Amino acid sequence: RARSWGVQWLGLGRGTPHAPGEAMATLTSAACLLLLWPGVLAVQRLNDATFEHQTQASTGMTTGSWFVTFGDKGCSRCIELQEALDAADEELRENYVIPAHVEREDSKGLWKRFGISEVPTTLLLAKHKLYRYTGDKDGLVAFAKGALDGELQGDKIPPEPSFMETLIDKVKSLLGGGAEL
Repeated sequence: RARSWGVQWLGLGRGTPHAPGEAMATLTSAACLLLLWPGVLAVQRLNDATFEHQTQASTGMTTGSWFVTFGDKGCSRCIELQEALDAADEELRENYVIPAHVEREDSKGLWKRFGISEVPTTLLLAKHKLYRYTGDKDGLVAFAKGALDGELQGDKIPPEPSFMETLIDKVKSLLGGGAEL
C-alpha cells in the first residue's frame, strides 16, 4: 500500500493511535522547520491578517525570530531593504531569523501597533523583545546576531489590540473620528 512522502516522513499512519495533539504538534514542528530552512521560502509577506499567526510575537514566538521591514509602494529605500533581506535570507535563517516585509496598504493595524511613522522601518522580533534597526542595508545580519547574542537592549513587543480596541477603532473610522484601519 503506497503512502505519501509527507505521511511517511512525519511518521503518521503507522497503524498506532496518536494522542489528539500529537499529529498537530508534528505538523507544526514540520512547518517551523520549513520556515527556517534556507532557500525554501523567500522573504515572507505579512499583513494585519497574517502577522500574529505567523510571528506569534505576543504569544511565545515559537516560530523563531523575525526581521520585518515596514514599507510602502513606490519607496525606493524600502525596496532596497527588502532586496537586502532577500540577499541575507540564507544567513539569517541559519541564525533562526525569518525575514519578512509588511506593506502599509494592507497593514494599517500593524503600523498603529508598532508606532510606525516613516518608511522604511525595520524591526527585529527576537527573544520576546523588539529591536529597532537603524542601519543601512549592509548591516542586517550583524544586527540580528548582536541582538541574539544579548549585545543589544530590546523593548517590549506591543501586544495585539484587544477585540474592544479594534471595535472602537472601527466605530471611530465609521463616524469619521479616527484613523481608518
